[in-house]
Amino acid sequence: MNSKPLHIVQGGIVNGDKEAIEHAFQDKQDIKSWIVPKHAVPGDDVVVYIGGFGFFATALIKSEVKPRKEWKNRYEATIGSLRSISPPISLVNILKFIPELTWANYPRSITTPHPYVSEKVRDLIARRRKGEKFDLSMKSLPDSNIDELRRIALLRARRSATTKERIVLYHTRSAAIKLYVLNRADGICEGCQEAAPFMTSAGSPFLEPHHLTRLADGGPDHPKHVIALCPNCHRRAHYSKDSISFNKSLVKILSDIENK
Repeated sequence: MNSKPLHIVQGGIVNGDKEAIEHAFQDKQDIKSWIVPKHAVPGDDVVVYIGGFGFFATALIKSEVKPRKEWKNRYEATIGSLRSISPPISLVNILKFIPELTWANYPRSITTPHPYVSEKVRDLIARRRKGEKFDLSMKSLPDSNIDELRRIALLRARRSATTKERIVLYHTRSAAIKLYVLNRADGICEGCQEAAPFMTSAGSPFLEPHHLTRLADGGPDHPKHVIALCPNCHRRAHYSKDSISFNKSLVKILSDIENK
């Protein structure tokens, strides 16, 4: 068991934390000021949780901890040696695989888990980096992050999988693709670039997945073959006089989106 302390710290999107981490990945730089526990010391392990994404990165404490001047009872330190967790581990997956991590029930503050739980956190991250540890239950898919949805959509059945397991994976992949495409569109029709025409009773923008092609083996569509459209564009793609040319234009649009 790794005896080093592990601290879970948090960051946001709007405040620039996620962007700062992504720049640190790219430039291999430290981040000079991050909120950490008062008792953290240089060399301790850090897991950065980003709201809406989940466990996003690992890092090390690189400096002594000091009080945060503009934030009472908060402490900061430099974190460095940042490594991405790809895809990030969403809260629903954290709860699935580490139910002992009670912080995950209400993730709004920094925490230092018990060494036993910390070891499970490390193991979950290591296995995720190997492409493992996804909650494939249908009820968990809506709470998975967009990167997890894409990875699930691309999963292939093991050679040893039974017919039943293959059928379950087929339906899971199909559902993941639909959710991924709608998340990718983020409420904007990928055909006409207009906002969804209305909100559903569940409070989400109404767009429809449109399949531009099918896999040759009859399996569910690949994410790069499915586009999110408003009802008007969707009907145009199927029934308009210019449906053939319109669908060709959608293929180009989707290629640009997926290749960003």
